Amino acid sequence: MEKTLRLGDKDYRLHSSLYTIIDYRNVFSTELFSDIKKLEKSSAKKEEELSTVIDTIFRIIYILHRPFYKQSYNDFLMSLDFSLLSNQDELENLTNAIGEMLGTFQKSTPPTNK
Repeated sequence: MEKTLRLGDKDYRLHSSLYTIIDYRNVFSTELFSDIKKLEKSSAKKEEELSTVIDTIFRIIYILHRPFYKQSYNDFLMSLDFSLLSNQDELENLTNAIGEMLGTFQKSTPPTNK
């Protein structure tokens, strides 16, 4: 699946496939879906949890963008404007993109009558 994500004034092409899981593990030495579960469980109310949540979100976006631009994770982070963190719409955009790309959000459908 492919999608273009707009962050600030830049467009980021994203791509997800089965290789996304392997690439995430190879780059970050942790499991993608384990990290997603930690995000879901985290209340993000404590400062230390908030920084972990932010880091995990940007790790996922980095891996999804990586097929199109081979830069290091640090370079990727340095290319992003810090103001993203204070923009609720941008953060929602990020999490929605992750959900769409990795199928982690379940869309509600009306019940069917049988």
